[in-house]
Amino acid sequence: MLDNNDEFQKSLHKVLNAGSLKDVFDYMEENVVSFFSTPNIFKYYHMLKNIDISTSSKMMPVLTKAWLAFLSGDNAGFTATVKYIDEAELRGCYENSFYYSLKALTGFSIDHMERLKYAKLSIDILPKDDKGLFMANAKLTYGQILSGFDKYRDAAQMFDESFQIFKLLDMFFLAVVAFVNKALNKYKLGEVSYVIDECNKMLVTYASYKEEIQDYWNIIHLPLGMCYFDLNKPNLAIHHLKLAKSSIDKMNLLHMHGITELYLFKAYFILNDKTGMEDILKQSESDFGKMHYTMTDLLLSMFRIMCCKEENKKLIQPDIERFEVEYMKGGEKSPFILLETLGYLKLKGYSDLITIDDILESLKKLRFIGLVSYIQMFLVLLAEIHFIEDKQRETELCLKEAVSIYKEYGISANFYMFPMKSVDLLKTIDKKLYKILENKYISKEVGYQESLLSIREKEIMQHIALGKSNDEISKTLFISVGTVKWHINHIFSKLQVKNRVQAIDKAKTLGEIS
Repeated sequence: MLDNNDEFQKSLHKVLNAGSLKDVFDYMEENVVSFFSTPNIFKYYHMLKNIDISTSSKMMPVLTKAWLAFLSGDNAGFTATVKYIDEAELRGCYENSFYYSLKALTGFSIDHMERLKYAKLSIDILPKDDKGLFMANAKLTYGQILSGFDKYRDAAQMFDESFQIFKLLDMFFLAVVAFVNKALNKYKLGEVSYVIDECNKMLVTYASYKEEIQDYWNIIHLPLGMCYFDLNKPNLAIHHLKLAKSSIDKMNLLHMHGITELYLFKAYFILNDKTGMEDILKQSESDFGKMHYTMTDLLLSMFRIMCCKEENKKLIQPDIERFEVEYMKGGEKSPFILLETLGYLKLKGYSDLITIDDILESLKKLRFIGLVSYIQMFLVLLAEIHFIEDKQRETELCLKEAVSIYKEYGISANFYMFPMKSVDLLKTIDKKLYKILENKYISKEVGYQESLLSIREKEIMQHIALGKSNDEISKTLFISVGTVKWHINHIFSKLQVKNRVQAIDKAKTLGEIS
């Protein structure tokens, strides 16, 4: 193994220029550890990209190139390489483990249970006391598959065991990757204080190893930023998330794209920092706009929706429809970012697709897998919908459970992600939290409510004042009767009235309609 990055690159370059293909393949087999010891995987892959791997008589060079293509995000290159892997020609437990890990991560068109089987097999085929690269890689892979199955505690254990091996091998880049994955899974379990303590310890302990070129240490700031966001410390979150993003972008770590942008955007959203939100949107459109992956497309749509001003609603109609189509396809199995955004659209009166039953079904799943922050988010969302529908008891029950999560874990950012009309009910549930929200949220709302009703709500209110029925308003505005009812519930809630006559009088008094 060649430890120095520059030394290894020069050595690889020399072999590629001067050696035969056999020499290149021998070099790849002898230095397999060096290819994965640094963040320069993308560079190494592009140095090897054009070699004809089909002529290799050994499987390890083929496996190495396939791994490099996969980690570099080159799906075409990966597909072209992997077809030359012959399972019957794999030699020994190490090549087999390397192959099973790759098969588990990339799928090879196998189902989820098969992927889990191969990930476990990549560990079991190695000697139990093995402390080398292939065991560390196998445990890292198994942790990723377990996390995909929502088994966050078991995944965190695998990532920790992988981290310990990489650390012993002085393979610090991979050690950091394993550590960050462990922290992210602990974060999902709501262990915010633990993650903050462990990340800070890691940064202090390994400060002596930090060199200017080793930007990967900054990835540790990603789980730190996410935790600070959940604790409603958005400025601190932004500081750490920016440090993480700078390294992720610089090293082109494709598999970490998206999550940093999501939490940065949310932190700016809580701060009501329109410039910050728009900057993240523009940069994300530049980074992800041509990828056309479902998740990155949804992420961009979410950003556009939450950046949009009321008067520009027509501009985001394609984004709204994208969310609705994806939800009709996936239903309760849809990604939580999709459900979260549909909830936001429902409260804004932009979409009626998601229902209380849908949210309750999502909550059931969330409670089972233990995604603490999302449990609280959906409880707050459900409380708001119940409140608008004048179901005070149901609203209070949801708020009490959301507050219990705040008391146990300190998580409170979710109380700022939706336009909270039910905040007064917190007075009798948790006075301390109510005071925080009163100072930070309600004062913000007062400034915002110079015009109480949105443009669409004023439009509907004007039709109500003209004596039109819900059906007539629906036909005039080309929206469903359900959407009309939803808007009217919003109007009654904002005006604090119980019927149309009171609404007309109040709206006229406040100057909302002529």
